[in-house]
Amino acid sequence: MIPKNPGGRSRKLGKGRSGRSSKPPPPEISLEQRPVGRATLNAILREMQEDIPLVRKPFVTIGYDEKPLGDDVSPAESYAPTCIDDANAAPEIIVSETRPGLETMAVIDEELLRDARQALQRQSSETLRSAEVLELLTFVILDKSLPLSASMEERRTFVAERLWHRLPAGGINAVRRIDIRPADETALMMRVWCAVPKLTP
Repeated sequence: MIPKNPGGRSRKLGKGRSGRSSKPPPPEISLEQRPVGRATLNAILREMQEDIPLVRKPFVTIGYDEKPLGDDVSPAESYAPTCIDDANAAPEIIVSETRPGLETMAVIDEELLRDARQALQRQSSETLRSAEVLELLTFVILDKSLPLSASMEERRTFVAERLWHRLPAGGINAVRRIDIRPADETALMMRVWCAVPKLTP
C-alpha cells in the first residue's frame, strides 16, 4: 500500500531512500603477480628456521684433571667453562688419520736404513769375533837335530821343548799344524800354525 498525505494525495518515495542501505560498501580487492621481495623471503626463512627442531645440543668435553659435571648442573650451566687455563694441566691431544707426506716417508726410510745398518754391523761384529784365526810362525833349523822325516809327535815334542817361549797363549795346545821342508842343503824351514785366542773386548 502507498500511504496517503493528509491532503488526500499519494506520496511517492524519494529516489535517495528507495533502495539504499546504511552499511558502508565492502573494500575493493585486487590480485596481481610479481616477484617476491627480499624482505618477504627473509621472513619466510625465519619462520622455517623456527619450525626446525635441533637434533642435539653440543657437548662440552673436560680434561683428565677436571671434575665431571654433577646431575644437579642444568644444561644451561653446562655450556659455561668448566675450568680456567692451568699451565700444569695436561695438553689436549687431537689424533687424526691422514696419508703420510713425502717428508714423513723420507724420515721413515732413513730410520729403516739406519736400523738395517746397525743390525748388519752387529751381525758383522759377531761374525768377526767368532772367526777362527791362525798365526803362522816360521823358524829355520840350522843343524840336523830334527830329521826331515820326523813324525808329527816328534815335531810337537821339538816345538814344546825348544820353542815354547815363542808360542802364543795356550802353549803347545794352541799348535794346530807343523810343516818342515828343506831351506838349503844343511838347514830346515819349520812353520808352526798356532790358533789365536779369542778375547772379549
